[in-house]
Amino acid sequence: MSLYPQYARPRKLEQATALLGALGTGTMVIAGGQELMPSMNYGKLALEVIVDITGLAELRHISQDDGRLSIGALTTHREIQDSEIANQVAPLLAFSVSQVGGGWQVHNRGTIGGNIVSMHPLYDIVPSLLALDAEVEVCDESGARTTKLADLIQDTKHGLGVTSILSRVLIDPMPSGCGWAYEKLKTTHGAYGSANAAAIVRVAADGRLESVSMVLGAAADRPVVMTGALGDLLGRLADEVMAAELEARCAAAVAQPLSDHQGPAEYRRAMAGMMARRAFLKAVERAANARS
Repeated sequence: MSLYPQYARPRKLEQATALLGALGTGTMVIAGGQELMPSMNYGKLALEVIVDITGLAELRHISQDDGRLSIGALTTHREIQDSEIANQVAPLLAFSVSQVGGGWQVHNRGTIGGNIVSMHPLYDIVPSLLALDAEVEVCDESGARTTKLADLIQDTKHGLGVTSILSRVLIDPMPSGCGWAYEKLKTTHGAYGSANAAAIVRVAADGRLESVSMVLGAAADRPVVMTGALGDLLGRLADEVMAAELEARCAAAVAQPLSDHQGPAEYRRAMAGMMARRAFLKAVERAANARS
C-alpha cells in the first residue's frame, strides 16, 4: 500500500457510484472530511483511494419534492440553518442543526450527509431526523433506493461511504398545530452534548396529549427512539405529572449509557431523562401557542 492514497474527484453521481463499485476495499468517500481526515492523520485509517464527492452539485440543495423537504447530502449545516424552506417545513431540524458543536468552521463546512454517515453518538442531527421519521436516499452502482433513517442506522451492511453514497434526506412537513423542541446538555456553546432529546407533540384544546414523538441522543452508542414506548400516554393531560413520568421512562430506557469525558454512565442516563422532560414541556408549550 502506498504511503499516500490516490485521489479521484468524479463530477457526476453515477460516476462516483460506478467508481466505488469498481474499486472495492481500501476506498472511501470524502466530503467535509471532518471524520475521515483526523482518522488518517492519526494513523487510525489507511486508504488506497479517496473519492472526493464535493464536486457533485446535485447533492447540494434544499427544495420541496412532491410536498416533502429534500435536502442534498452535501448541504452544509449553515445552509440548513439559513434556509427559509427548512425553517418552515421542519423547524425542529433547522434548530437542532444550529446546535451542532465546533463553531463557525464546522457549521460552514460540515454536511448533513456526513453527520448521518459518521453515526457518531454525540452528533446532534440524527435524533431530530428520527423524531421527524425522515427517509434517506442511498445510491450505489445498481441505482438508488429510499429507506427509513431508523432502518438505516440498524443496518450494518449499508456500505455508506465505501460502496454506496447517501444522496439526500427526505422529510414530510411537520403537521400544523404541533409543538417541537430540541434540548441539549452541554458544558460550553460549541461542545458535544452529554445528552439530548428531540420531541414533537400535538395537544388537544383540553390539554390532553394527542401524539408524541421522542428520541434521545448522546447518552448511548445509538439514539434511543421512545415514540412507541410512550403511546399509552395519549389521551392524558400533558402536564408536569406526565413530564415527570416521561422523564423516568426515558432515563430507564437508556439501558447501556455511555461513560466518557462527557460524563459517567449513570449521569448520562439521568440527563437523558431530564432532557426528554425539558423537550416535552417546551414542545407542549409550543403546541399550545400554535392553537392560540
